[in-house]
Parts: sequence; structure tokens; C-alpha cells
Amino acid sequence: MDKVKHIEIAGVDGDRLQAFYARLFNWTITNRDIGGFTYGDVNTENDPGIGFRHEPEGKAELVIYIEVSDLDASFEHAKSLGAAIRIPPMQYGELRFALIEDPEGNPIGLTQE
Repeated sequence: MDKVKHIEIAGVDGDRLQAFYARLFNWTITNRDIGGFTYGDVNTENDPGIGFRHEPEGKAELVIYIEVSDLDASFEHAKSLGAAIRIPPMQYGELRFALIEDPEGNPIGLTQE
């Protein structure tokens, strides 16, 4: 069965967003540079992982990444069901993922281990 692998919280003011969640849930967040922008990882010991993405010109959103057994097949199936495509399947370092939108415009990430 596919499972929730990662939750990503994005916002225009990344520092403020991280501070809010860190104080609300007593989370420790470690920032790292990802190709020219900062990504904040919540230090958890189990799945799902949680991260913060700074979107200075974008919009606030919550992205749930689902780990699937066959990324390409799941991606094609999502398209056949009417999903909009944000990012087709791609490799980023050791991570293989895609980003789609459901029929209401909610982002959904797909990953394959």
C-alpha cells in the first residue's frame, strides 16, 4: 500500500513559518541550501518527514508526498484521472519524484524509493 512519505509546508515568509511551527510543536528545524534556496528539515526519526520550502514569489501551500511502488505508472494513472502536471517524474540527487495537482488544484507529490 502506498504511504505518506513526506509533508512539505511552503510559504512566502519561510523564516516566520518555521518559527511558528517550531514554537507550536517544539520542533527543531535544520536549514540547508538546495540549489540556491533554503529548505528546512524538521528533525524527526520516522516517516513522514516534514520540510519547509520558502516561496518568496509563490503562495502558501501544503504538499503531501505519497511513496508509490512505480512512479511512472502512478504518474500516468494520475494523468488519466485528470491530474494537472507541475513537475513530471524526475531525478533530484537520490530522490525520484513528480508533482501533480488534483482536480481541485491541491498539490500532491509522488515519490519512489
